[in-house]
Amino acid sequence: MARYLITGANGFCGRHLAELLSNGDDEVYGISRSIPDILTISHPTVIYEQCNLIDHTSVFNILKKIKPECIFHLAAESSVASSWKSPINIMNNNVISQINIFEALRELELPTRIVIAGSSEEYGLINESDLPVNEKCCFNPLSTYAVSKVSQDMLAYQYYKSYNMDIVRVRSFNLTGPGRPPTYALSSFAHQIAQIEKNKSKNVISVGNLDVKRDYTDVRDAVKGYYKVALNAKPGTVYNLCSGKAYSLRDLLNILISLSTAELSIEIDYSKHRPSDLPVMQGDNTKIKSEIGWMPEIEIHKTLSDLLNYWRNYLV
Repeated sequence: MARYLITGANGFCGRHLAELLSNGDDEVYGISRSIPDILTISHPTVIYEQCNLIDHTSVFNILKKIKPECIFHLAAESSVASSWKSPINIMNNNVISQINIFEALRELELPTRIVIAGSSEEYGLINESDLPVNEKCCFNPLSTYAVSKVSQDMLAYQYYKSYNMDIVRVRSFNLTGPGRPPTYALSSFAHQIAQIEKNKSKNVISVGNLDVKRDYTDVRDAVKGYYKVALNAKPGTVYNLCSGKAYSLRDLLNILISLSTAELSIEIDYSKHRPSDLPVMQGDNTKIKSEIGWMPEIEIHKTLSDLLNYWRNYLV
């Protein structure tokens, strides 16, 4: 039996990881700035604690209390769009919180394994000739969010090398699935369709740039990947977590529309376009498949269907 700690337990990935881990006999703890009642109801075997990761004393005290054998560090401000509006907030939340965890573990002398959740945004501007991108690719970040994740990634490597800490890194490409907030493209599309079906809005789906192509993985597959990495990865290693396929947002929107019986039209909102954006991002998952034994299992049509049904059930 192991003792796991999930940071960002109230987040999209955190909730799905808690669901996965709580099905076993392990001790599972979750920390977040706020703990809504729905978390304790949904996962009654998970022990939830409030913790402000920006505050070193708060982090030190919670780690001293729990003494986790493995930390899944998922907590982060994860919106690329919001990073254009609040770059200082993004850097503080994503970088300082991770340093606080590392320093508290060093002070407590805990031999904890730490799985750091990175992002494909770290790779940034990539020539299409270099796709699919593997773990050896250089970083060319195009947003403050991406810079913050590069900082987390490099800090993880530095603490592993400098202090021999048991740290592994996972660079997740785009994740989606039930529970994804509507601030993200696919969930926004599904949310709008569900609203239209329930006559809560006019029959128009507002979209941004549909011409980009992204590598999507179902969040339920992704958290299985985090877990397998925690069990099997060597300290200091890094893995892409991705489907290995590039999907056009336009094609994925058309799949969602095909799942609805409502009459729908599309309207482009140019305010949703980013100051800089990648035309294509596709990952190479060869390393995680061969070394860890993980590969995605949930087909994209099911992911989109489950996402749309999530919003249909959520909206009353």
